[in-house]
Amino acid sequence: MKKASVFIASILLSVIIAIFYGIVHNQFTYTISDEFFTKLMFERFGFVQYGQDTPRLTASIIGAWSTWWMGLVTGFVFATISLFHSDVRQMIKSIKGATLVVLGTSLIFGLIGLCYGFLGFSRLDSNCCFPLEVHNVKNFIAVSEMHSFSYLGGAIGLFLGILWQIRAIKSVK
Repeated sequence: MKKASVFIASILLSVIIAIFYGIVHNQFTYTISDEFFTKLMFERFGFVQYGQDTPRLTASIIGAWSTWWMGLVTGFVFATISLFHSDVRQMIKSIKGATLVVLGTSLIFGLIGLCYGFLGFSRLDSNCCFPLEVHNVKNFIAVSEMHSFSYLGGAIGLFLGILWQIRAIKSVK
């Protein structure tokens, strides 16, 4: 019964952590390029009028909508793998460690993406790749790359978190 409670709680907590991550991530990137949201993301998420009235709140909503599912996936995967532990304390430790791996990897990859965009390595170009009239193209591209790299970091972090959990299970036995 305790394992089932940990299983369900860890999935719910993972979704909450992912939502919080998405909100903070979007507030950070909004600060760098508000145009990324006002000229691209608000329309993509259907917030054209509302978004203009409350841009930071709308960026937060978009962050939550963009990341909740990653929390659901990682929470389910990590909770499932943790069932192989014989005791609840090890389950919790395993889930916590794997979740930190995903968060750290997403953050690191996002920052790499931001640098990648700022340093001009991006293939996005203001004249060819989007029909938007953007005033600060460099920041727009850097934020776009940060978002893309963060998703890549989440996927790689999921894989690394799984490996971390498997290693933890083997070390206990």
